[in-house]
Amino acid sequence: MTVLFYEKFGIEKNSVTGITGSGGKTSMMFLLAEELSKKGRVLVTTSTKIYEPFKKQYEYLFLLNSNEKIKGDGKNIIVLGSEIRDGKLISPKEDDILKIKSEYDYILYEGDGAKEKLLKFWNDNEPCIFSFTDNVIGICNIKSINLKVSESNIHRYNMYMNKNNKIFLKEYIDKETLKNYLIHGKFFRNFLGKKILFLNRVENLEEIKIALNFSNDLKNFMFGSVKNKKIYVPPKISAIVMASGKSERFGKNKLLEKINEVSMLEITLKKLISIPFKKIFVTYKDTEIYNICKKYNVVPLENRNYFLGQSESIKRGVKEIEDENIMFFTGDMPFLKESTIIKLISEFDDSIVIPTINNKRFSPVIFPKRYKEELMKLSGDTGGKEIIKNEKNLKFVEFYDEKEFIDIDTQEEMEKFKGDI
Repeated sequence: MTVLFYEKFGIEKNSVTGITGSGGKTSMMFLLAEELSKKGRVLVTTSTKIYEPFKKQYEYLFLLNSNEKIKGDGKNIIVLGSEIRDGKLISPKEDDILKIKSEYDYILYEGDGAKEKLLKFWNDNEPCIFSFTDNVIGICNIKSINLKVSESNIHRYNMYMNKNNKIFLKEYIDKETLKNYLIHGKFFRNFLGKKILFLNRVENLEEIKIALNFSNDLKNFMFGSVKNKKIYVPPKISAIVMASGKSERFGKNKLLEKINEVSMLEITLKKLISIPFKKIFVTYKDTEIYNICKKYNVVPLENRNYFLGQSESIKRGVKEIEDENIMFFTGDMPFLKESTIIKLISEFDDSIVIPTINNKRFSPVIFPKRYKEELMKLSGDTGGKEIIKNEKNLKFVEFYDEKEFIDIDTQEEMEKFKGDI
């Protein structure tokens, strides 16, 4: 199913949306215009100046100063400016837009410039936000990470350094620097309407992980890639690690078995704590598991009914869930990769998310929060399979290495795979 940016942003009919920041504003504006042109008549303009659009991007371009009307190759997208000067479309006056505002279903405009650099600082009068604006989308670009902190990469850098600006204190832009920029940047100066912060060019699993970690500190934050037409709304998810099984086939608590001096449960927890879950819960029955939980600062939940089957472990964890979605893990999957967990989270769209290989289903599985009551009704050793069996709203994420999803049940399996970890 195609994910539309305007739907994720909540852009409604008869609204005005400004786009500010750097590293993808114009591309975002025309992507939104293309999407919205299927819903109604779209006006595209600027409150400052933008490069002259391509004819394929509009149906008509109107220049107010010369009363010129230029025919394009698009449909339902009208571009408005006062004139074209040195290859730039110059902003019309605010009153000029107000006069024709009722003729359009959607109005989009670019609210500041950045000289095609990935980051910028703002003049005192920027961004230029029209008084009748309903939404502002502030854009920043993740590809700025590892760039040198300099005027060549940051628009108006020198001017702001002279003011002893405290955001850029390092020679190169790192993750912490970019996060501080997102928090303190003037994307929405004095604007009181709907604000959305979008991190652009997030295009691989490492960048998705960075963006997910940013999401804990940013409000109304989304990320993705305009170029790839991919957008993510960071989901609020807690992890439940089921670590209170009886390990009957293994002969002793297999999660305490050490591989390269690290217990099997710790191998799992080391991966989970690097991912921005709301909380990480671990169900347990043994004191040793409780102590490992304390070591990794995750939440231990004693499961006194462990002997009744896996459902009791599920219910013990789900009972603690508030308003977040739930990702279930077993503690005996030492080959599971952190990147796989990130990919599953990134694919979450309010459906049950299940990893598969050649139509064979595996764990971990993500359940939307609306299933909390059903999960609390489970009994016996079937786990969430009963819910999945009767549910049509499933999302399967394909993987290729079945070994990654192996759970170790016997000492023979442990010896067989121990050297591969």
